[in-house]
Amino acid sequence: MLKLLQSVFSPKFTNETNSEDVTKLTLAYRMSLFLAIAIGILSIVLFIYFHIAVAAITLIAFFSLLVATIYIYRTGKFKIPTIIINLIGAISCAIPLFVIDNQPHFLNAFWITINILFAFIVIGVKWGIAFTIFHAICQSFYFYYFLDEQMEIMRNLTAEQLNATVVNCIICFLIIGYLGWENIRTNEVGRKKLNEAQDVLQVQYNIISKQNEEKTVMLKEIHHRVKNNLQIITSLLRLQSRELENPEAIAKFKDATHRVIAMSMIHEKMYQSDHLSTLHLREYLHDLSSDLVSSYQSGYPVSLKIDCDIDSIGLRSIVPIALILNELISNSLKYAFDDYDNCLISISFMHHQGKKCKLIYKDSGTWKAPSRQGSFGLDLIESLTDQLEGTMELKTYPETMFDITFSPQEDQ
Repeated sequence: MLKLLQSVFSPKFTNETNSEDVTKLTLAYRMSLFLAIAIGILSIVLFIYFHIAVAAITLIAFFSLLVATIYIYRTGKFKIPTIIINLIGAISCAIPLFVIDNQPHFLNAFWITINILFAFIVIGVKWGIAFTIFHAICQSFYFYYFLDEQMEIMRNLTAEQLNATVVNCIICFLIIGYLGWENIRTNEVGRKKLNEAQDVLQVQYNIISKQNEEKTVMLKEIHHRVKNNLQIITSLLRLQSRELENPEAIAKFKDATHRVIAMSMIHEKMYQSDHLSTLHLREYLHDLSSDLVSSYQSGYPVSLKIDCDIDSIGLRSIVPIALILNELISNSLKYAFDDYDNCLISISFMHHQGKKCKLIYKDSGTWKAPSRQGSFGLDLIESLTDQLEGTMELKTYPETMFDITFSPQEDQ
């Protein structure tokens, strides 16, 4: 018997996907059950002491509540039956005002309060506001036309009506108190669950943060080792070039060395960066250009002008960009400058048409050996542009200009 009562008054509703729904479900069931019991007692009192029509309306409300409570208990669904309960309650509060004459209706205010509180607590603010507006209209209309009549009825209550009114009043206050208590209790349960969820999330966050720190250290170490390996390759190429006597072969070894240095510098910057997924573009462009200018030892000053409105870029795009710039700057330093008084290399990197990027490379020289179709450098630039899924436009007059447009590729 005790287990049966416990299962009726404290059922265990579960929902693995949404704990908030479980809380509202439990709240709706308990409130509906308490209202059904309270209104059932009130129906008996009204049949004994009060008007039969009022008692009949109350009895209808009792059975509606009972059916809705059983439905919630058996199906675990609360929203639709709770809306129906509130609708029946609102109608039960409104009908006696205009249908039943010569009876006191001042306690309707308590039942209206119960109806509105129930709606706000269980089914939400929108429904609570809707029921508030409905009751405000009904009560305003009733008091505007029937307030004097109602005051006269209150002055002439019979003993039976007074007894029923007292019982009704007590039940109303019990229900209002119960609604407030359940609301506070539910909030405390919700707060407890929220704190538990936050504790779990904090533990998971700490684990993930530790894993990220370990991965960051590991990735930085990888970048550092790759940079060192590329520097070894650079050193080997330089040593090998010392054994060569053919100037053209030495030049090609030097070009290959610079390509490796361009890639090595990427890994060096990534090793020094706090964000391993992107690279600060302006700083890299400046360092790469300055390193190339100094390494060729041209013997005359070369000015660099770098305009860049892109803060960072992903690794999948920066490698081909670095190799393209290496080829362009190397070619300018080797072939472009006859007038040593005005040597300028201009690099512009900017956003273009939304998500695209535009790289514009220009120099102030006149090329001694204009780029020819089939040359390795130009073929490499075209191949790297295709790798970026971009387009390239080359102008040789009145100045040499490479205009490359591409969409930055996301790292996977």
